[in-house]
Amino acid sequence: MMALEDVIGCLNKLDEIAEYLPAELSYTLDHEPINHPEILRIVQAVSETRKAVYYHHGMTTGIALMRRDDKANVLRSYLEKGYKDFGITLHGDSHHHDEIVRRKGAHQKAVESALYARSLGASVSVSLMMNRYFPMDAEAITQTIERICPESIYFAIPIFTPHQNMMDFEPHRARLEDIEKIRGHLTQWRQNGGNILREASENTIASAMDKIRQGIDWSARYTQPQEETYLTVHADCKLYIGNSGAEVQCLGDLRTLDAKETAHLISELPGNRDYGAYYDLKDIPTDDMLISALGKLPQNLVYGDFESILYRGYVQAGIPSLIMK
Repeated sequence: MMALEDVIGCLNKLDEIAEYLPAELSYTLDHEPINHPEILRIVQAVSETRKAVYYHHGMTTGIALMRRDDKANVLRSYLEKGYKDFGITLHGDSHHHDEIVRRKGAHQKAVESALYARSLGASVSVSLMMNRYFPMDAEAITQTIERICPESIYFAIPIFTPHQNMMDFEPHRARLEDIEKIRGHLTQWRQNGGNILREASENTIASAMDKIRQGIDWSARYTQPQEETYLTVHADCKLYIGNSGAEVQCLGDLRTLDAKETAHLISELPGNRDYGAYYDLKDIPTDDMLISALGKLPQNLVYGDFESILYRGYVQAGIPSLIMK
């Protein structure tokens, strides 16, 4: 909850820095920006940026919007500035959705916000976040989708990143047989069930262990160049190198940093989109250590990608998760 003058100040400094950076760059207001009491003035400010492209974060819960008295003005402000796509995430029926997000009534607010956004002319999308409750919640999910009538539906098998919130999700993670059980519903949800099942079977704990035993050089991935560099601004206006939740170095207070010097420093940074970029190579486990750690987990747990399973193995093996400077 940054003070408005700090938000404007940071936006202006980011614009100054952008003038010295030749690369394509963009930024987003994260963590439910509609919570901010001055969001109308912030939306106006981000629409006036000179070089950086602002990507609307959309809605993840809808709670922030629906509790506002000025929600119509807020939504219209977004729409007038060209931010027309709003989305919600569904974790199952109302009971399981509320359990996963740890907020009673969250499912109801999400649906209400989607319907409200549509009533004002927004484009609405739904993200289905696969978990072990989907087989029992499939009919309820279908009914919710039919009620919302989204323009698009995205089906996601959650990845794993080295953050506590992802550890909190682990008890809810789906197993391969859970996805097999909903194959018939995937067509109703505009998904290719065959492709999803194939990708899921390729990203279980067991399949990852097989790849490691077969000699895949997974540690080499961390030395490959990456094409994107992430930085994060915290509520205290400090600028960090790193993705949100995985910051590795503080560059200083964005309000007082020299724009040209900061741009030069950013231009010299390596890419860091993959969370593997934050691991110190000397700390990563050996093949035997990783196989041993993964062997203690249910073999049919499904993850969004192979890297996620590596990170899960690191946590299981007790490896320090991130380089902090």
